[in-house]
Amino acid sequence: MSPARMSQIREDAMASLELDRINTIVVTGGAGFVGSHIVDDLLLHCPHARVRVLDSFTYAANIDNLDAALRTGRVTLHEGDVGNLDLATEVVEGADLVVHAAGESHVERSFSVPERFTVANALGTQALIEAAARRRVPLTVHIGTAEVYGAGAGADAPLGEDAPFGPDNPHAASKAAAEMLIFGLRRVFDLDIRVLRPVNVFGPRQNAEKLLPRFLEFSAIGRPLTVHGDGTQRRAFVAVSDLCAALRAVVTRGAANAAYNVAGPDLHEVLAVARMVIDAVPQTATAVGFAAGRPYHTSRPPLDTRALEALGWRAERSLGADLPALAAWYGARVPPGQRRQLREVPTLAPRRLHAVNQPAGSGLFRSLETH
Repeated sequence: MSPARMSQIREDAMASLELDRINTIVVTGGAGFVGSHIVDDLLLHCPHARVRVLDSFTYAANIDNLDAALRTGRVTLHEGDVGNLDLATEVVEGADLVVHAAGESHVERSFSVPERFTVANALGTQALIEAAARRRVPLTVHIGTAEVYGAGAGADAPLGEDAPFGPDNPHAASKAAAEMLIFGLRRVFDLDIRVLRPVNVFGPRQNAEKLLPRFLEFSAIGRPLTVHGDGTQRRAFVAVSDLCAALRAVVTRGAANAAYNVAGPDLHEVLAVARMVIDAVPQTATAVGFAAGRPYHTSRPPLDTRALEALGWRAERSLGADLPALAAWYGARVPPGQRRQLREVPTLAPRRLHAVNQPAGSGLFRSLETH
């Protein structure tokens, strides 16, 4: 038998999982926005599974996100960094499925502290792969990002999963590096690691640093919505519930070591999103302001999602339809009695960071503990 045929048989043996037969799931970053929704969704659709959450509880995590999950009695919480190989190895022991949702995700922040993104997204992923290899985890799903494609070389046609990577910011570069590590290590360790590449994810629980929750909370208190550049940059969105459905489709019907784009059907200009938010928030007195754009703040191309749709997945939600309910959720987080005071709080200037060049051997990362 040829080596190619033996390799194909081995890949075919890496079977997808049946949700009702999964006993143990690990979700890294499970106290964050996307991770906590994944935990809730898997608890609902995997009736016999127990879920271990591994989270380092950075600023973007919130224990309240796991309130309902913890009350099921089927979730255990492990506080620590996925980059800690010994800890990660301990947590994935006996897992049927690992979902890797941990990492830094804010593009704007990545320009200030790029080393944090390299450590969390690239090196953290490498440690998790090694832990999965040590414990022979049958299936790992990595939550990547469509940011790895960059501007898609100006392409207007939808990009498929085989499109070349063109990251144009530190966040995208760190996520592309994570995927390169996956490509380089999964065959070495004979692992099945599947990748999801979603566009901008929206839903409740998202940190207020991101575009939609920031717009929604500012609009709720009547503060202006700041649009970078001229606002014509196009963005695609996908509901977090649709991302969770995509995860289940890939777990149950996906191909071994395959990547899948995840996107809703529509592209929106950022300025149009701001106007949609204003329309969705009742009795708002919000205006739109403009600020200088960040480097490479360009449009993103549409994605080809036919590979995921072939598994039976379809995007069920849309940004326009969900905005009123989302506006109500984020608006409820702002106490009515404090809206006037919050409206008058001055906007904080971004912290200015100064890089210090250090001689070789004196430390790999600069001032990491201070950020």
